[in-house]
Parts: sequence; C-alpha cells; structure tokens
Amino acid sequence: MLKEERHNAIVEMCRARGTVTVREIADILGVSDMTVRRDLMELSDEGRIVRFRGGAKTAENAFGRSLICEPSHLERQLLHIEEKTHIAEIAATQVKEGDTIFLGSSTTVELAAQNLPAVPLRIVTNSLPIFNLFADGDIREVILIGGTYRYHSGTFMGPLAESALESLGFDKAFIGVNGIQDGSLYTSYFDAGRLYQIAFERADRHFVLADWSKMDMRGFYSFYDLRPEDTVITDPAVDAGQLESLRASCRVLL
Repeated sequence: MLKEERHNAIVEMCRARGTVTVREIADILGVSDMTVRRDLMELSDEGRIVRFRGGAKTAENAFGRSLICEPSHLERQLLHIEEKTHIAEIAATQVKEGDTIFLGSSTTVELAAQNLPAVPLRIVTNSLPIFNLFADGDIREVILIGGTYRYHSGTFMGPLAESALESLGFDKAFIGVNGIQDGSLYTSYFDAGRLYQIAFERADRHFVLADWSKMDMRGFYSFYDLRPEDTVITDPAVDAGQLESLRASCRVLL
C-alpha cells in the first residue's frame, strides 16, 4: 500500500470510529507500529487527524460525531478486542436454559455467542458467522433467517429478513450498534436499524452490546430510544459522564 493510500485509510478510520489505536491501525493495514506512528505524525502536522498517546482521533469535534461508513467485518473483529470480550462474557450470563434468543450481526454479539452456556436454547440470527458457530449441531437449535446477503458484513438484511422476524417471538434480543447518543441507538444503514427495531418489538427483554467507542456516537439512522427496562452492556473504559447519561436512560452492566 502506498503512503498516500495509508494516510487516506487512517483518516477514514478516525472519521468512522472517532478514535483508533496504533495497534489497531497496524493490524488492519498490515504494517509496523513504527510506520503507523510516522504516518500519524505527518497527518497530525497536516491537521488531518489529532494524535494522542498510542493512537489518533478525528480532527473534528470528538463528541456528537457522526459515523459516516461501516467498517468491514474483519476490521471490526480487530477493534477493541479486550472490551468486546468483557462485554460478551457478561452478555452470555444473561441467557438461561430454554431461552429463545435473537442474536444480531455484530462482532461483539459473535463473541457472546461463543460464550453461550451449553444448555438447550433456540437461537435466531441474521448473521452467517454466528450461524456457522452452531452449524455442526448440538443441543442448541439455530435458525438463520434469509434475506439479501451483505458480503461486507456477513449478514442477511432487507424485507425478507424483516418479514421472517415479524412472525417470531423472543425471550431476549441481543444487538450491537454503531452509536449511542442521547439515549438513541444508531446504525449505519436503514435496513439494519429496521431489522433490529423489529427484533426488539418481538422480544421481552432487550440487550445492547456497545463498548466505550460507541458512546456519544451518532450514526446515519436512529432506530430506537432506550427505555428504563432496557439493558446496555458496556466496559469499564466508558467515560464517567457518558456512563451517567446512559444510566439515566436504561439499565447498565459493565
């Protein structure tokens, strides 16, 4: 990858995520930490990003920012792994034997699926990676809903997927989001938001899995406003002020 291409990619990562670490950039671009640090120094001197110890952030206002693009499935797998693992382990403890659950197409939800208890469950998902976790068959029944396949994220979306969910009922629904701001949940695409809105309408209990980087992040489409009975599962790195604001809207586990 040419330097100009790396620079543009780094700027887009910062715009999409708000903040990104040197290690994350190096993993995604396949270059050394030293190369990333040199790139960040040059980009900072040009005013295109803002450097901080161990990473960089968008040059725009760090709060109230908008997520303008959705990272690929592989990129999302490499981001905030420790935080996502922490969240996933908590989420898995909320599932009990005999539950019928909906699992959305999020890398954090994927990790939660890997941690599910080995007890009889019915799992419904629009995520091909999650379906593949259980494709060999065990005591957990898994249902993959159809629809328009989005290769970029490994998910099924669109009217067929929505129609499938409208006829089902769930004890619990677990989803990931691209952003949470002022008690509202955001996704990058309308069809993803619409699908998760239906999943929540058909579920008795709602769980949102979101690490610190999703807080005060505005996406393209607002699809749901948090309620006191809803639960957001996050990690201890979330900002104290953002945590206080979140607790004013819903139940929080961390």
